[in-house]
Order: sequence, then structure tokens, then C-alpha cells
Amino acid sequence: MAGRGRPPKRGADESLMDFFVRTRSASDPAIDRDVERSCTSKQPYASEDEARAVAAMNGMKLFTYHCRYCDFWHLTRRPNSGSDPGIIDD
Repeated sequence: MAGRGRPPKRGADESLMDFFVRTRSASDPAIDRDVERSCTSKQPYASEDEARAVAAMNGMKLFTYHCRYCDFWHLTRRPNSGSDPGIIDD
């Protein structure tokens, strides 16, 4: 139960995206645009290794990132901020 000031919890069978939609307080156009750009318009991969393998097969210089909205991995042309860029340059 999420009452008494405690944050709601994600169900065992609930995807991160479903949890995000269920628990957000109101529609936010900026967040909706970010979700569309960052997640729903891209192919999801179950692991970083799977995303890297697909990028290597296509011979493209791409970066991997873990999506905070859907909990999957995606590919992007933009460099990641952080120490391990996850670059694919084969």
C-alpha cells in the first residue's frame, strides 16, 4: 500500500514503463516528448550485450544506454555521459 507518505511500489509483473505511467501525478509534455524520443521510438534490447551485438552486425558507430523509462537497452548516435561510453566502432 502506498499510503502514509510511502512511495508506490512496482508490481512483480509490471513493466517499468507501466509503473511510470501509473504513478506519475500529471501529464507532462516535456517528459512525454523525452519518453517518445528516448524509448518508444527505439528498438528495445534485453541486455547491453544484445544491443552491442546488433550494432556490430550493422557496422555502425553507436553507443548503448539503459533506458530509465522502459528498463531496456537502446542504441544511440550520441555519446553517453559517464566513464564507460559503450561505444561500438567495429
